[in-house]
Amino acid sequence: MRWNTWRFSARLAWQDRMVKWTMICTVLFYSAMTGVILFRLIPIGLRSGVLTLHYNIYLGIDEVRPWPWIFLAPMMMLGIILVNQTIAFGMFRHHELAARTLVILTTVFTLLWGVSSFFTMSVNL
Repeated sequence: MRWNTWRFSARLAWQDRMVKWTMICTVLFYSAMTGVILFRLIPIGLRSGVLTLHYNIYLGIDEVRPWPWIFLAPMMMLGIILVNQTIAFGMFRHHELAARTLVILTTVFTLLWGVSSFFTMSVNL
């Protein structure tokens, strides 16, 4: 796909109210959740040197790593958001339903990531 084609498709997608507001809400939720996670967990990580990154109800805490690993999950989620939105914007012109589905799935993934990150944060507090 050429740049002009993608840009035209992205412009059409941005004019669609559902795509526009779903993407804005996704980015706002991601930003707020990342801010809360990092604001709450960095001081704990600096004090103890390690953070719990995974909790399993059957086994308990099963992954403890040095505190800088806390940046991995938000970076991975940002990558997923960027890739999915770029693909959705690029294919909106020809496959509107698939692009809308991808935008909604990105929102669902972000919400699930936010819930799991909240519970991971709760284990560390």
